[in-house]
Amino acid sequence: MTVTGQPSAQQPLAGVKIIELSTMITCAVAAMMLSAQGAEVIKVEPTVIGDPGRMIGTQKNGVSAFFHNCNRGKRSLSVDLKTQTGRDAVKRLAADSDVLLHNYRPGVMEKLGLGSETLRGANERLIYLGVSGFGTTGPMSDYPAYDMVIQGLTGITAQQGSDNEMEHINMLICDKITAYTVAQATTAALLARASTGKGQHIDISMLQANLAFMWPDGMMDKTIEDRDGIVDMSPISDYYQTLDVSDGSIALAPLRDHHYKALLEMLGYPELLDDPRFNSMGGRLKHMDQVMEIIRNPRKEYTVAEAMGLLTAADIPCAPCIARDDIKSHPQIEAIEALETYETPLHGTLTVPRPPAKFEGENPSQASPSPALGEHSRSILEKLGYSSEEIDAHIADGSVVCG
Repeated sequence: MTVTGQPSAQQPLAGVKIIELSTMITCAVAAMMLSAQGAEVIKVEPTVIGDPGRMIGTQKNGVSAFFHNCNRGKRSLSVDLKTQTGRDAVKRLAADSDVLLHNYRPGVMEKLGLGSETLRGANERLIYLGVSGFGTTGPMSDYPAYDMVIQGLTGITAQQGSDNEMEHINMLICDKITAYTVAQATTAALLARASTGKGQHIDISMLQANLAFMWPDGMMDKTIEDRDGIVDMSPISDYYQTLDVSDGSIALAPLRDHHYKALLEMLGYPELLDDPRFNSMGGRLKHMDQVMEIIRNPRKEYTVAEAMGLLTAADIPCAPCIARDDIKSHPQIEAIEALETYETPLHGTLTVPRPPAKFEGENPSQASPSPALGEHSRSILEKLGYSSEEIDAHIADGSVVCG
């Protein structure tokens, strides 16, 4: 295997080589997370436009911030997989790699001659992970899938709105949940390989990853099948409310009895302190509509600063609801150094989140550029044994793009 360095506490995946054949988020963000922990990631992109994510959202010099936020620290190989040249390049890569991630529809990689059995037959240590929208079997297995589609089928739209009025979460949450699932499964398979010496095939569907995410709280009232003796209560997420004050809003979660006692006094409802509807969690969960009505209609006025002072004094979990423009300058976000700012050739000055895991207490950095399309094609192909003349010929016939 290609060794890019020795593993350390801060770079536990150093020496691991990953091939990523994907577009958009699911595998891209997973691979970027693994790259932040030391893995070498080669992103195999189509010729002409590459990953369509390059064109989505705010752009500078032809590359979007969205693409950068999913692909920092990678190398780009751009080949046409419909050509023998492109397929051969991937086969050579896979023969000397630890992990292959892809999010093509079921059956596509097999049709290209790049299926799990073929590539793992040439490299038994290869971990081959395929992401699909709906799974590899069933009536919807061939359907295309994007985040909002999966939100619908997993019940997230019903949970965000109601069973009668569906609402989407206004971000690509299902893609990112799947990405975290991919990263976790990849590291688990690497750990297993350390004992067995062999890789394995892994299937992950966006559908199943997000059902698992939805279930603990979003489906708690649908989990117990034996309905005898059931006591239905509001979901615990109803406890998480927004308190509107004179100059903004505060997110708060008064879960415990002493939290709610302090909140009732703060909002001007002292007569309800001993009311059985509100003085226990069970009572509040049975009367959540009335709880929310109290929070929506405080009898006292406060500023954000005043309300935060009272809430934190009562140890009620809370935080101000801030605009996105205020995130970078918030003192708590600055205190933990959650963001980093650096320069890249294409984008200029960038601010991005640091990788969140602080191994041995060290705040990590992934202040790396995202690759231009085919930026590393020549060096990667040379390392795979292609001559300069062969590479030039493949560039000329369009099967390879060099950035």
